[in-house]
Amino acid sequence: MRKFYKHIVKLLSTAAILIVCFSSSAQGIRSSVDKNTILIGERITYTLTVDLPSPEYTVSINIPDSIPHFEILEKNGGNGKDQKGNIVWQQKIVFTSFDSGSYTFPGLLYRINHLNTASQTLTTNQLKIEVGYMPLDKGGNPRDIKSILNVEFVDWFWVYIAAGILLLLLVLFFVWRYFRKNKKVVVPVNAKGAYEEALLALEELKKANEQRSLGVKEYHTRLADVLRTYYGRTVNQNFSNKTTQEILIKLKSHELKAETASHATEALATGDAVKFAKYHSSYTENEAALNYLKTAIEEIEVSRTKKV
Repeated sequence: MRKFYKHIVKLLSTAAILIVCFSSSAQGIRSSVDKNTILIGERITYTLTVDLPSPEYTVSINIPDSIPHFEILEKNGGNGKDQKGNIVWQQKIVFTSFDSGSYTFPGLLYRINHLNTASQTLTTNQLKIEVGYMPLDKGGNPRDIKSILNVEFVDWFWVYIAAGILLLLLVLFFVWRYFRKNKKVVVPVNAKGAYEEALLALEELKKANEQRSLGVKEYHTRLADVLRTYYGRTVNQNFSNKTTQEILIKLKSHELKAETASHATEALATGDAVKFAKYHSSYTENEAALNYLKTAIEEIEVSRTKKV
């Protein structure tokens, strides 16, 4: 029985505290609106303020997403302090209407919450809002009705198509010009003349090697070019862009001696090493490379003559 009385006393005490707290909070609820009459689309700012006894109190409000005849534009709020340092909760709701007439903005439910006690639900006052059009200027001068202006319309589709075709033609022109300029025209010549020119070029390189008038890189570059030029003119093909390995594969078709082919490979390999700054050949090695390629040219000439 004592436990029952204690329970009743506890409930009554709690209820008394809640009544005091909620009544003091309810007295702090204030609402204001900056205007009650607007034009269609004009904004209204609706402000709700609640004075809170302590930071333990919070307020939550239920703002629906849509209200008949009204559009919610902004909604923001939270706890803060006023100029005197008192704790207040404030909620600002900005809304408008696009329907002309007299409408009622409904009351909104919001709840005052406490950490240790039950919450209290309150309702804001309803608002009467008048929505109208811009009044007519009856005293204004009449204005002439102007004719419809013709707006020029440019269809840019065909302009883009023409520009694309022009750009394509320019690209094709420059590509054709590039290949035309860089095309290597192989002119058929007398093979005997090519052989004689190759021997003459080798003789000049031999003198340059003896006089040390050429660097090793330029010497081996010219030496390889002599073979390329001679062989290309002989078979009527362009070998200026062929690699050393590709030239050696072509030379095998002329049935060179194994020793000659080996020496030609060695000479061209030495040239490649020199050109890529991996090796610096001596005078003796330069002379040997020249003699190896000269022998290869002579055997090619003999093989070509027999076939003819």
